[in-house]
Amino acid sequence: MAVANYHEAESRFPPPHRTDGDGHPLQSWRILLLPYIEQHELYKAVDAGEPWDGPKNGRLAGRMPKRYALHGDYKPGTTTANYLAVVGANTAWRPDKPVTYKDVKDGPSNTLLIPENRGMDVHWMEPRDLDFATMDWAVNSPRGISSKYDAPAAVFLDGTVRRLRPTIAPEVLRALVTIDGGEQVSEQGGHWELLPDGRNRPVTNP
Repeated sequence: MAVANYHEAESRFPPPHRTDGDGHPLQSWRILLLPYIEQHELYKAVDAGEPWDGPKNGRLAGRMPKRYALHGDYKPGTTTANYLAVVGANTAWRPDKPVTYKDVKDGPSNTLLIPENRGMDVHWMEPRDLDFATMDWAVNSPRGISSKYDAPAAVFLDGTVRRLRPTIAPEVLRALVTIDGGEQVSEQGGHWELLPDGRNRPVTNP
């Protein structure tokens, strides 16, 4: 919902990171979404022109919103984000060009937006996420889409949350992440199931 609201306000999806005048990454998209998850004061405290770990912004590290951590993993002072983007030229998180709904040729219901990860140890303010070209496409690999639950979940561009089957093939997962590949991926293939409440899943890696 926050991403959709960002698109409505900015006429584009959030970029994977905020950059300086030379294009160097400064801060994560998770900071850009703060006003859309009722974190206005925290957003105002961020120095937009300073790196995420600079002298001013570094003081905000311990104020990570709870929703950036897996349910039950958050405690005061937590800084590791469990919700990452998949950054790449053909994803919804293109680093070099804005993405809008019209660019999503595969359709919002067939486009994976924000998956879970447990293992990359990404700081919530850090402009680092999963990289389409180098990530591990095996489900529940720490270097890919993974979770403490028996199967990871992901938010799709249509706003639905889905539990990804551990048996999903890497090529199907890659097809879901791209926005314009033209692949025919159907729910009938049993690759996922809708998840009304992501907290109600078996935990296999506490």
